[in-house]
Amino acid sequence: MNKFNIDPVLKNDSIFKSGANKKPVIGFDMDGVILDNADAKIKIAKKHGFEIKLHHTPTEIIRTVLPQIILEKLQKVLYGDHPIAMSTPLMRGVRTVLAEVKRRKILYFLISRRKIPEVAVKLLKKRAIWPDYFNFENSFFVAEPVDKDKKAAELGITHYIDDEQKIINILSSVPNKFLFDRFNVFKKTDYYIKIKSWSEFKKHIWK
Repeated sequence: MNKFNIDPVLKNDSIFKSGANKKPVIGFDMDGVILDNADAKIKIAKKHGFEIKLHHTPTEIIRTVLPQIILEKLQKVLYGDHPIAMSTPLMRGVRTVLAEVKRRKILYFLISRRKIPEVAVKLLKKRAIWPDYFNFENSFFVAEPVDKDKKAAELGITHYIDDEQKIINILSSVPNKFLFDRFNVFKKTDYYIKIKSWSEFKKHIWK
């Protein structure tokens, strides 16, 4: 087992549902949740001759806008050790939430599908949230969407934030699911809570 996917995982018997008086265990996706790569997607698309807007940048939307060959080129730059990728900023408000989560001694984990963890760690270091908030003990890089649910179940995640509906749909083990939809491109449903910002998430987690 390599340093990016540690086992055995931490055990936690906290169950947080509406009305429960226990601390949550929070799971975070990285791209589009912790990191704001919307502008980077626009820049990369433009370099390949495509003009896209902010509301086109969510993962499940951009796949319907760009040809597959351009999408693959975009992903290679976006998730590689490229200057555009390395300039990706943190999502507004996330550092404040992470600091509050840490202050309250709430368990939290990063579960990402980044294929090159070393590049992800390099960027998180550059944004000064590795290792202060995320590190080799609470960060996991998995291969497939279903692996996110498996890892969430192992970790006892009660609240998970992702920017993809398909991931939210797969997270059967997580009782409280949040879709990070900052551009309001997805419909509301009963099986997840839609949020547009980290300040909105705070209102749900600390009522």
